[in-house]
Amino acid sequence: MKLEPLPVRIIFFGMVGSFSLPSLAALFDAGYDVRTVVIPQQAGATQGDATSYRRFALPASGAPRARPTLPMLSTSGLAPDGAPRTIIEFAARRLIPVYEVTRLNDPGFLTLLASFAPDVICVACFSRRLPPGVVRLPRLGCLNVHPSLLPDNRGPDPLFWTFRRGEAFTGVTVHLLDEGFDSGPIVIQKAMDIPAGTTEAALEARLATLGGKLLARAVEGLATGALHPTPQDTTRATGYGWPQDDDYVIDLRQGDWSAERAYRFACGIGGRGQAMMIIATDGARFRLIAPLEYLEYSDDWRSHLAHNTAWRQEGGDLWLRCARGMLHVRADPLS
Repeated sequence: MKLEPLPVRIIFFGMVGSFSLPSLAALFDAGYDVRTVVIPQQAGATQGDATSYRRFALPASGAPRARPTLPMLSTSGLAPDGAPRTIIEFAARRLIPVYEVTRLNDPGFLTLLASFAPDVICVACFSRRLPPGVVRLPRLGCLNVHPSLLPDNRGPDPLFWTFRRGEAFTGVTVHLLDEGFDSGPIVIQKAMDIPAGTTEAALEARLATLGGKLLARAVEGLATGALHPTPQDTTRATGYGWPQDDDYVIDLRQGDWSAERAYRFACGIGGRGQAMMIIATDGARFRLIAPLEYLEYSDDWRSHLAHNTAWRQEGGDLWLRCARGMLHVRADPLS
């Protein structure tokens, strides 16, 4: 009698934000044996310095360990009523243990992970870099879900820089972890478009859902040998750190801000609650309240701005001349 192969054993690293959940759900629904979930120490945790990890107290749940097809995040970033909203809630319903960790290199924590005999470690939006002792544990390797088309846009906050650059498309890459940041061999990736006016929450939800589907395929491909990791082309690599206050400024004096780029950036990042400023081509400064529209050369935007005029404001409405086209926003002047 031919024996069926055992499900691939997985340890999942993620966070309580919206990006991690679709990846965990996709792995579980694909039939993989998710042995445990690891999260970074939660804000307000009071565990002692001598403890590098603890089993997270999951909320009570009478749900059986079943594998229904779960609803993914909607484009608003919220799960439908009744569906888990975090990986902790998801784990509680599936009786998957969750561990909260402070020191990833702790020998006791490494022993704990080894006890789960992982074939693959899967990472989706984990805030800490996995040390070599963790990366070497799984038989098939560590897979990371990154919301950009690597090797472009490496770093901890790729969505910010996607919007900052005014990109009309992005994508998801699933790659193997190595000693660098987002530099490991690519297993699978797929592009998607970004309609003008897209918010960060909406784009993150789309990327998270796509990332979950690609991660499940990547695990299968590694296990069966159908997918072969490809080294990244370092000559095409770009990388960015965490954005600073100056990165939230749209400075039209620089000459590389088209109206479309400024509009995409303002729409995408405006929901972060970070103060955003626009500097007109003549140096006038404004506090951005809300983007309204952008007009290209083909539109009759010159009726809003006289020849060589940098900007015009009526009440809260502000029209600004850009390197290409005109930007229409609600804004307040800054002294």
